[in-house]
Amino acid sequence: MKCTLLRFLAILAALGIMLTIAFFVHLPLPPYLDFQVLYLANQGILQGIPLYDRAGQAQMIAAGAGVSVDRVFVLPFPYPPWYAVVTLPLALLPIEVAARMWFLLNIAMLLVSVWLLTENWEPRKRLYSFIAAPLFLPVFGALFVGQYVFPTILGMALLIYALRYQRVKLTALGMALVTFKPHVGVLVLLTSLAYLLLRRDGFGRRAFWATALTGISLFAIGFLGDNQWPVAYLRSLFAFRDVSECKLCVSLPMMIANLVGLGFDQAMLIAGVLLLALSGLFLRTRPREWKDAGWVVAASTIVALLVNPYLQNYDFAFLITPFFLLAGTSRSRLEWLWLGLAFIVPWLGLGLFERAGNHSLLFSTLVLAAMMYRLDACNNAA
Repeated sequence: MKCTLLRFLAILAALGIMLTIAFFVHLPLPPYLDFQVLYLANQGILQGIPLYDRAGQAQMIAAGAGVSVDRVFVLPFPYPPWYAVVTLPLALLPIEVAARMWFLLNIAMLLVSVWLLTENWEPRKRLYSFIAAPLFLPVFGALFVGQYVFPTILGMALLIYALRYQRVKLTALGMALVTFKPHVGVLVLLTSLAYLLLRRDGFGRRAFWATALTGISLFAIGFLGDNQWPVAYLRSLFAFRDVSECKLCVSLPMMIANLVGLGFDQAMLIAGVLLLALSGLFLRTRPREWKDAGWVVAASTIVALLVNPYLQNYDFAFLITPFFLLAGTSRSRLEWLWLGLAFIVPWLGLGLFERAGNHSLLFSTLVLAAMMYRLDACNNAA
């Protein structure tokens, strides 16, 4: 009880320090990039506007700016409602301060994730990992624009830690956090639930039902953001796809579809084929690693990043999980060379080809997938 109270006080103190920094240290962070979608949606909730009501949000923004509604464009909110409800306090701050607070929270979530992922590393390598993680290109970019990947990165790291050490409450929390980015996190969630059921032990059952109860709670919390959210959320997802038209998508299914002159709808079919093929490829080896929670989470993350047709460059920040898993098990110089290439090639692609270089992130994903598959196959042949 005393330890729990001390942890709670430590978290409150850390939040107080971050809020003080956000108010008084003018970090050069543009508030009107990706972060504004979350901020404006949350401001709408505080004013009684449903989360997925774009027309209501547009009227709110127009009234605040003193312009006509036709001069306002609002992106659909593409995330589940509990994401907005949990981050509502940010909307109480001026947007510049809120953007700085969000940046500091993201840094904190990233560092905690790295701490969990490198728990058995020697101190020097662990220190290097804290430096390397923010320098991975999609992580660096996501931090700068105020993207929304970091709660899910933290959820993945928490899942690995909690499953390994059989922590029921932390398992449920990790499962909840991976749903904050459902287009990647759902596969991780489903795979982790299967892992719990296949354990056939007391921890697996307790963690499964704790996760189910947490899911019911999130479903109920969603109505605080929008009282029609189950329908409105799906409508918002389709609207977001139509607005962006997947012009900036960085995905293997879209690359294959574009090469043969097809579009997004056909890329969805390609994604289904890839999902079956990759899942069968990993399962075919009957991996010993399926007994290890880190391998389960990392493998499902990689598969999600290879099969999802709707991915942006910042979604590849989730590669942090398999990166650190492989870095913790790599022994040969050749393995470290491949890891180094997977880390640096995205920066080279950006420098040489600008936005077109984002597709180099697929190279990194494929390298990590091949390394994980090789690790699995070698261990099972041993």
